[in-house]
This record gives sequence, C-alpha cells and structure tokens, in this order.
Amino acid sequence: MKFAGFIVFLFTAAMAFAAEQAATAYTALRVVGKQKGQPVLNRVLELRGRNGMPQPAVWKIILAESDARGGVREIEVQRGKIISERTASRGTHGEAMDFSRLNLDSEGLLTIINRETEQQGLPFDRVDYVLRGGSGGAPVWTADLYDGARGKVAAIQIAADSGAILGQTKTGSAITGAPPPSPNGTAYPPRHVAEDYSQPGEPFRGVDDFFHRLGNRMQRRGEQLENFFTGKK
Repeated sequence: MKFAGFIVFLFTAAMAFAAEQAATAYTALRVVGKQKGQPVLNRVLELRGRNGMPQPAVWKIILAESDARGGVREIEVQRGKIISERTASRGTHGEAMDFSRLNLDSEGLLTIINRETEQQGLPFDRVDYVLRGGSGGAPVWTADLYDGARGKVAAIQIAADSGAILGQTKTGSAITGAPPPSPNGTAYPPRHVAEDYSQPGEPFRGVDDFFHRLGNRMQRRGEQLENFFTGKK
C-alpha cells in the first residue's frame, strides 16, 4: 500500500508539473484572478496563446483598463505565474467577455477541433488560440491550425458557450484535398486528444461560479488518478 501511495504521489506530481508547463486557458485566467483579484476578470477583452502543442506555453490576457495608456493592459502567464505585464494600445479588441457564457476551455475546444479535422482528413501539429467576445459579449474561440512546413492549414471559429462551429476556412495545400507525404517518409504526429470539459446548457453564473467549477474539476481529476492506481472503483 505504501508503494502504491508513492506511485500515486509521483504520478500526481508529474501531472501537476505537466499542467504547469502547458496550462489551459481556464487555469491562466485563474492565475490572474488570484493575483489581481477576481473582479479583474470582468474586464477581460481577449485571451491569446500561440504554438499550442496541444496547449501554449504562454497565455496573453488583455484587459480593459481606463487608467492605462491606450486603455489596455496585457498580462502574460506561464507555468502558473505572471511573467510580464505592460500597457499597450487598444487596437481592435472589442468588448469585455461575458463569463456567464464561457463554457468551453481550450482543452474542450481541442476535442471539437480533433473531431472535425479527423472527419476531413486534415492533419495539424500546433494551434494558435484566440478567445474574444462576440456578438453581445458571448465569447468566441478562433483556432488557427498549422502543420509542419506547410504552415497554416485552417482556421476554425467555435462558440465558447455552446461549442457550435461558427465557421471554418482552409488555406494553402489544405484546400486541394489530401495532404502531401510528410518529410523523410515519417508519419505525421498523432492527433492531440483532450477531454471535453464544456458544459452546454449550464452557463457560469459569474466569476465565483467559474472558479468553483474549476476547483471541483481538478478535485475530480485527482480522485480519478488515485482510484486508478489503488484499484478503487
């Protein structure tokens, strides 16, 4: 039993380390909420992550801030910490997102993307993520898909409240149909598989509910790991 407990500890620690290395959008928002105060999340205009394999190493969160130069502040989060913070010009970030309609994390988003690209025979090996408010503040995900030397192969827009696909465009060789052979005759990397944590029909009731559900989800994952290694049902 001691050995089994030790294995659980090692595996849980490894999972925690991996989560820090590749945090999802929700966990990046949680970092900002904990360090800056949860009300700051009511001012989130946009969230970005580049080169996700499957999740990006750094998430950039853009906040509306009336006292800042240009009215915008950018915060970057990596490995569970804020690594940079600066003011920037407003640009075209739109309105603050409505967290009561944010039901789809970047992890669940990837599940939907995998399903759609599998049906289309469209390989990809990295993703650029953008989350911003759509019509009426309802958040919308835009995912740009890239595949090795071919570059960008597609862009997909997905509603963050319902998971519905709003649009898709293909670029480059992806338009012509089947992808060309991979370099050196090697197989394309396996598709990223992610658990879908979206909860259609159960919108968050605000920022507090957002963090409450996130905490419950992490607790369930820890219990699942323990049950797996100890043989519990």
